[in-house]
Amino acid sequence: MLHYTSKLKTYNIEATDGEMGKIKELYFDNNKWQIRYAVVDTRKWLPGRKVLLSPASFVMVNEVSENVEIEYDKEMVRNSPPLHEDTILTRDVEDSLFDYYGWGRNWAGEVLWSAEKIPLASFKNARQEDEPVYYNNTQDEINTLDLRTEEEMIGLKVHGTDGSIGEIVDLIFDDEVWKIRYLAVRSTHFIGPKYQVYRIDDINSIEWLEKGIYVNDTSETLDTNKIFDNKEEILNTIHS
Repeated sequence: MLHYTSKLKTYNIEATDGEMGKIKELYFDNNKWQIRYAVVDTRKWLPGRKVLLSPASFVMVNEVSENVEIEYDKEMVRNSPPLHEDTILTRDVEDSLFDYYGWGRNWAGEVLWSAEKIPLASFKNARQEDEPVYYNNTQDEINTLDLRTEEEMIGLKVHGTDGSIGEIVDLIFDDEVWKIRYLAVRSTHFIGPKYQVYRIDDINSIEWLEKGIYVNDTSETLDTNKIFDNKEEILNTIHS
């Protein structure tokens, strides 16, 4: 099912023994657009701690109760490798989390995680053929993961081949494979809020330094493109 990332961040995280916070941020792989980690704001429960959870630990996204159910109890999360709020996500940090939770490293193809979790040992010593390389071989870069945050995407200026189109206001992801599928864009060509939607496949390039994203579209085609009055209309149209 498709959801907005902004909506996901309003849901409670439900451990097997109670609520433990909300999602504060999302990390995704900007090669395959797969959501890799959720940063959980545990508020006063674990002050000063950054809690990272992989979607491999999520049981379901419940729109009715507005929560995300995970397969661990609070004690399991409390005893996870301690990460301070200013900890940078590196390969070493990722390895410590994989070792503790037993998350698999199978990132190939559309299916990230099956109903049965894949043991870490199956993938720890051999990269899958289609698995993206997250770090280079230089000493300075070997620990760096090729990840971006949802926060970095929101507000990016969207450009067509002939000029400005609008700015990104939300991301739409598929909770079956935890992959970002669409960009919700607020148009700058209309009086009042109007929205468009672009598939990830429509992206030509992203210039992170200039905070711009380039899509395969032109401002001249805006009149023929589907224009939405609100973001909810976008989801309804995609689902239909």
